[in-house]
Amino acid sequence: MNSLLNPKSFNHLSNSEQEEHNQSLSATLNDLIKKAKHNQITQEKFYNLELYFLQSTSISTLFTRLLNELSSKLELELVELHLVDHNEETQQLIKDIYGDLEFENLSFNNDSVILKQLYHNNLDVTLSQDPKLIAQLFKFSSKKIYSLAMLPLVREKKLIGSLHLGSHNKDRFTPDLATSFLQHLGSIIGICIQNSITQEQFKLLSLVDLLTRTKNRRYFIQSLNREIARATRSQHPISCLFLDLDHFKQVNDTHGHLTGDRALQAVANCIMPLLRQSDVLARFGGEEFTIMLPDTNQSHAIEIAERIRLKISQIALKDDHDEFFSISVSIGVSTWQPVNEQPITFEAAQNYLISKADEGVYIAKERGRNCVQVVN
Repeated sequence: MNSLLNPKSFNHLSNSEQEEHNQSLSATLNDLIKKAKHNQITQEKFYNLELYFLQSTSISTLFTRLLNELSSKLELELVELHLVDHNEETQQLIKDIYGDLEFENLSFNNDSVILKQLYHNNLDVTLSQDPKLIAQLFKFSSKKIYSLAMLPLVREKKLIGSLHLGSHNKDRFTPDLATSFLQHLGSIIGICIQNSITQEQFKLLSLVDLLTRTKNRRYFIQSLNREIARATRSQHPISCLFLDLDHFKQVNDTHGHLTGDRALQAVANCIMPLLRQSDVLARFGGEEFTIMLPDTNQSHAIEIAERIRLKISQIALKDDHDEFFSISVSIGVSTWQPVNEQPITFEAAQNYLISKADEGVYIAKERGRNCVQVVN
């Protein structure tokens, strides 16, 4: 036993030695209290951080908190997220719901091989001051990074991503530091990412027409409102097409509803390649489709409508008896051009685009169908 901690030895110390002993014990006790308080503060900080991520209600919110806000909360220079995305399913999911989520510090990998190599197939938190590794990971950043932490994101024993934290302080992440907090944080973030993707998949089901795989009316209205807001800022026009398949009731009555369903699918598949990524095709109901065309003036919208009309008329459809038949479509076109001098509500702009395009369909029907009609 250390003589300073032995009571018998303590009794034989001089007064000055006892005073020195007491001061040493007091300093040791204060140091332990400080460390305990520091650990408690750190634990509370990480606990609050976990709650912050767990309370994210969407993948957009979660990515914003991870990629835009985590750096300030942890006093870091850089945060990067790399996700494993087989067949680009997650990217397509994000695109279907949000259009684009623009994060410079977010990237996707088709498989986990490259990310596993970073960890040498040992999926534990890695702390490093290695300049080569730092340069490899943060090669697109101009910020000075001198130490890093790599957090593997693992779910069901599979690597789903990697979160990289960079600091300009070379002593922030050193290989000898404990990693339990970071390991736990990585587990929480992995859970949050997987849960948010699952939630978004369910959300997408509520926004997609399951028969044609186009968007549905709800998604179309949401997208239209979003594009109207963007058009108001950019002062660019929006056009809208309404499509109504001609004599579609006769198709169902003559060839059967299953053939009618295949016809709707064929029409949707015919239209999709003719549109840009920013355009939105939706099944509005029954045999009606709508198309939103951002940054598109009236003359260009008419050209697109004519191409679609012609392409649909060329579809060769088969019924259950292998008999060929064709269909045609009537299309209404509307265009809205925001004007600064004449402010208009988003709702009014939306109603204008939809009602005018719908009116165009009725006029096209009256003109004999299989044509395009513009309504101003």
